Amino acid sequence: MQRYFAEMKDGNIILEQDDIFHIVKVMRNSVGSVIQLVADNKAYEVKITSINPFKFEVIKSLDEDPELDGYIRLLYCLPKGEKLDIVIQKAVELGASEIVLVNSSRCIKKIKKDDYSSKLVRFNKIIKEASEQSKRSNLMKLTDIIDYKDIGKYKADKSFIAYELSDSNISSLYDDFKGIHGKTINILVGSEGGFSAEEVDYAIKCGYKSISLGKRILRSETSCFYVLSLLSFFMESKIWNYSKF
Repeated sequence: MQRYFAEMKDGNIILEQDDIFHIVKVMRNSVGSVIQLVADNKAYEVKITSINPFKFEVIKSLDEDPELDGYIRLLYCLPKGEKLDIVIQKAVELGASEIVLVNSSRCIKKIKKDDYSSKLVRFNKIIKEASEQSKRSNLMKLTDIIDYKDIGKYKADKSFIAYELSDSNISSLYDDFKGIHGKTINILVGSEGGFSAEEVDYAIKCGYKSISLGKRILRSETSCFYVLSLLSFFMESKIWNYSKF
C-alpha cells in the first residue's frame, strides 16, 4: 500500500499537490481506494472519498514502530559524482536519523554553502520518496555542510570513524556496537580519498573511536551501506547472545 508524508495543520492532515497528482494520475487511485498517510510521525490508513476536490477519511491509525531504537547520525565527507544521492536514499532505507555533510581535505567535490539550498530541494525529495518506499514514520534530517574542524560539535553516546588503517579489527565491532539500543551514534565516513592521518588524530581527540570495516578497501558509498547495516542490525536486535563471539 502506497505511503505519503503529509502535514498536520489544526488537526487536519494536509497533502501537497504533487502527492495528490501522484495518487490520482500516476497510481490511478479512485474513490474507495485506501492509502497510508504519515503526519507528525504517526501513520494512518485513509480511504479516498472524492477525487475533485481531493478528499479522504481516516479509517484507522496504524500501530507500528518502523524506526530504530536509537539515533544514527552519519557524518559523510562529500563524494564525487552522484554518489551522494544513492547514499542519502540508502541511509533512509537503513534507518539513519540524520546525515551531516562534511568538507574534508580529500574531498574531490565541494559544495559551497551558497549552492546548498538549490541541492537541498533534490536531496529532500530523495529523502521523502525513500521514506515512503521503506514505510518509515520519520523523515531523516539532512542537517548541513560543515567543515571538518566542526565534527566535534555533534555530540553522541558513541562516535566512530571508519579508517582503513585502524588498529582495530572486524571482530571488535561486536563489542563496539553491542548495547547501542536507545543511544545516539555518530559514524564518520570519508570520501574517495579517505582521511589524512591528521584528520583521524583530530577525530580521536573529538571522542571518535577508529574502527575497521574489514580487510578489503571499500568504496566510499559501500562503507556507508556496510556500517549503517551493522548499526541497524545491532539496534534492532533486542535479544542477542554476544557470548557466541
